[in-house]
Amino acid sequence: MLGSLQANMNRQGVNTVQKGCCSACEKPIVGQVITALGKTWHPEHFTCNHCNQELGTRNFFERDGFPYCEPDYHNLFSPRCAYCNGAILDKCVTALDKTWHTEHFFCAQCGQQFGEDGFHERDGKPYCRNDYFEMFAPKCNGCNRAIMENYISALNSQWHPDCFVCRDCKKAVRGKSFYAMEGKPVCPACVGVDEEE
Repeated sequence: MLGSLQANMNRQGVNTVQKGCCSACEKPIVGQVITALGKTWHPEHFTCNHCNQELGTRNFFERDGFPYCEPDYHNLFSPRCAYCNGAILDKCVTALDKTWHTEHFFCAQCGQQFGEDGFHERDGKPYCRNDYFEMFAPKCNGCNRAIMENYISALNSQWHPDCFVCRDCKKAVRGKSFYAMEGKPVCPACVGVDEEE
């Protein structure tokens, strides 16, 4: 009976030649066949290893010999962004022993992406140069701004060279004798002392 049915279908143009056994159900495949991962499958049996949705002709990824639909593969196996925890599907930044979407690697303080100056790290967080120095660098005792480069150490404090001036007349006292008044330098003239005496 099966032989005559097969012959009748062949006369009508329907191919009934077995194309192998399905890798999932191990039954013969007649008609449509999917060949993937070095195996043959009934179309309805070629499914995502995680969600069991039919893959058909959709894109899929292989992991350890199993097929996965694109969303499941990325959710299960793609690196995660340190900022949003989303799967990283394209370009990424690897820094501070973490991976980031390029648009999510920015200063933890101001939110700006990093330019040519790069970034500075504190407690595992990235900061732009300005915010890093503003938040963590020693402060000048004259202007209270961050000291980023050269400084003078005097009166148990640090000073920008341009800020180390007489408290009263604002003239530079660098390299000269001075008096300390309320933690600030004061030149001898403003104290009323003649340096030549």
